[in-house]
Amino acid sequence: MYKIHPTAYLGGVPSFTERYHESTKYRPETIDRLGGVQWEEQPEPFKDEPAGRRFDLIPYLKPLFEDAQTPPDPDEAWLRGDPTGTDETALVLPALARLLHFTLGLTARLTGSGRDVFLRAAPFAGGLYPTEVYVAVRTFSDLPAGLYHYHSLRSALIPVWEGDFFADLKHHFLAHPAVAEADCVVLFTGMYGRSAWRYKERAYRRILLDTGHAVANLVEMADAMGLDAAVLGGFYDEGLEELLFLGRAEEFPLVGVALGPEGSLPAAGGQRPGPVPVEAITQADPSGSMQIQQNACERIQPGRTLRLAPPAGTSFRFDIGDFNTQSAILHRRSTRRFNGGSILLKNAEDMLRFALRSTDPAAASPLLAPGMLGLHLVVFAVEGLQPGIYSVDPATLDRTLRKAGDFRSDLLAVSLGQDIASECAFALVYTADMEALVEAYGDRGYRYACLDAGLIGERIALWSVHCELGSSGIGGYYDDLANELLEVPLSHGVLYLTVVGVPEE
Repeated sequence: MYKIHPTAYLGGVPSFTERYHESTKYRPETIDRLGGVQWEEQPEPFKDEPAGRRFDLIPYLKPLFEDAQTPPDPDEAWLRGDPTGTDETALVLPALARLLHFTLGLTARLTGSGRDVFLRAAPFAGGLYPTEVYVAVRTFSDLPAGLYHYHSLRSALIPVWEGDFFADLKHHFLAHPAVAEADCVVLFTGMYGRSAWRYKERAYRRILLDTGHAVANLVEMADAMGLDAAVLGGFYDEGLEELLFLGRAEEFPLVGVALGPEGSLPAAGGQRPGPVPVEAITQADPSGSMQIQQNACERIQPGRTLRLAPPAGTSFRFDIGDFNTQSAILHRRSTRRFNGGSILLKNAEDMLRFALRSTDPAAASPLLAPGMLGLHLVVFAVEGLQPGIYSVDPATLDRTLRKAGDFRSDLLAVSLGQDIASECAFALVYTADMEALVEAYGDRGYRYACLDAGLIGERIALWSVHCELGSSGIGGYYDDLANELLEVPLSHGVLYLTVVGVPEE
């Protein structure tokens, strides 16, 4: 039914991003050559807990667990710092406990098979959890200013450095005004080993998507608590690595989120691009794996001339009504089986409105690379919508029917035979024009686009819970077959799939 496209065009590809994406595609004739997974060698999903001081967050979570259905009060004085250190009402731990738990905290424990499996607030491919979270805070009466690692297993903050590092952070984040005004900055990092153990060179793609899911949770919780959240992707990578004692071949910074009281932070705006491809490739060590080289090509370094970032895109407001972020995160699980039933068109449209909406009063886009993702709906069972494949305008959500018909068997084949791909009501497929992405943001645009796809996917998952529907992300698929099904050129990379439907009882 499908033909595999040749890859000879790679000879003229100007960026490492296009080479990395091409080289990490799944194809029917080569996927079995990746090698088996050594299950007994699975890495630990938590960092070692160092001896010494730590700040326990569990006491602040107990009231939440007793009544998780009660959302946070957005009028409460969350994150109001005290530069003098004398105001005993300037507390930060209650806010951080809530924000971090619903970003990447433990929400369930599964026992059996000789080891416990801990589920977290955000979904992660294969349950590997390669994302770590750090937080920088100013002076509060219950927590000294400093940099802390969030240990999700212990639900505790472990000091990395004590002291006010916001001057350093402002420099490392390219003097972004949101960092200067923030009371906290949450930093997300990725760890190759936890994911590469299973997904080999494709692991970096998975890490970016997974981290985007976690970022979405943080942004949604901040919105529920009446806080500003500015998502920041432009920074000097090496500076943050040194600040957090990271080894770039093992753990690497991916994105930051500045937090402050409502109305205190400027919008994040467009993100800074990385170096042009011809300069970026000089940063990569050819002896390293392709995913490490890809990360190296994305890096921004001091002393390099940075091009102007593309203008920030705009988004729109959407009344979320009685949506309860806390409840949605606690009940969100990746759906394993759908029953093939239909869903209402309004539910599908509202999911997209919720996913692409702005939480900023100025209607600034929450995405790192607004306008760069292509969105495609593969519709099977949405009442009032003809089955077929549609393109979606992210700015207006207008749909254009590209191919009419029932493509269940086609999407099943694309998705490595995963039944959820044919049982769902619809699938949202995310693509990016690689040449345009690199032209706008350098190789760093790949990081932004994958993070954005994960963020949108998590928002769809949360709204699905609100509608009593199910959803799941699909990061494993035959890339070229997906391009052929959507009828988009191979120069447009397929980044992710989100499937939505009626869960099987």
